[in-house]
Amino acid sequence: MAVSLKKIKNFEEHDKSLFPLAAPAKRYPKDYAVFQNIFWQLKHEKSPKDDILKLLFFFSPKVRLASNPNETTEFTVTAKEYAELTGLKPSSAYVALNRVVDALYDHSVVFYHPGKDRDIRTRLISTCSYKDGCFYISFTHFALYIMYVFNKQNSYTKFKVKSAVALHGHGLKLYPFLVQNEFRSNFDVSIKELKSALGLAENSYPEYRDFKSTILKPHIDDINSKTELTIEFKAVKKEGRKASHVNFIVRKKKTIGANQQSETSSNQEQNKITAKMVYLTIIQSEELSLRFKESGETTDELVERIKIDFKNNEGNRWIEKLAEFNIDFTIEQKV
Repeated sequence: MAVSLKKIKNFEEHDKSLFPLAAPAKRYPKDYAVFQNIFWQLKHEKSPKDDILKLLFFFSPKVRLASNPNETTEFTVTAKEYAELTGLKPSSAYVALNRVVDALYDHSVVFYHPGKDRDIRTRLISTCSYKDGCFYISFTHFALYIMYVFNKQNSYTKFKVKSAVALHGHGLKLYPFLVQNEFRSNFDVSIKELKSALGLAENSYPEYRDFKSTILKPHIDDINSKTELTIEFKAVKKEGRKASHVNFIVRKKKTIGANQQSETSSNQEQNKITAKMVYLTIIQSEELSLRFKESGETTDELVERIKIDFKNNEGNRWIEKLAEFNIDFTIEQKV
């Protein structure tokens, strides 16, 4: 959603101290993109086109796996890499990549800083150049912050780059939103909140049937066919006769082949971690309780859901989600 930036303060040198570039406790494999959740709440001077988001997804693991990156650190992308990322022909990739790098360089975002009680404007990349078939990009301090710093104070979402870049339009935001909430399995989201997450105006698509046919169904069909998720959805009436919420059921497709070995290893590790360890960690924290509960769910129901998942050998998704809040049970067991 576009925003006017005329009266908004620019990001300045002294603002950097508010966003320290502390190394992430867990870096995740290179096939994952990881962004702080505030990335999805940024306001944009111009609505970002698909190719800008896809290029940021591409750079995410490069930034995350770098050693102590700063604004002088250069990250690279070649036309060949961009062709592999987007499916473009190599002969077309250079022109397309040149265009998207220029667009990203000119792109500005706005975020609200509660400590200063005001909006701050910043670009995402500070320099870009080209030599011998390779584009060189340096990210701004704030861009590095949301792509590199992940801990309990800075919640984040990780998702598969390959899955995300196969999508388009609103699917590029809907997929991470569903990944972010996948651990809840069955949950309700107000249509107002969902539109906000997708960057849509609150008064857009006033009739649910139009919202469903134009936005939800085509992009969820796309997500179902091109990613590791299986999504079901339906309208829910909580505030009168009109649909006010959307109910989602999110499942991961069963993995086969090479992934089975890593899943077995993961399940063996999970067997050392009990459902009680997980639910006590969650219910003793107001922040985690609110984050993990389904819509209208009581604490007892949350505990029961965790127990059932562990009984069905699906407890690892709770462990992985808690790791995003810097909670590592393997460390606790060794102490």
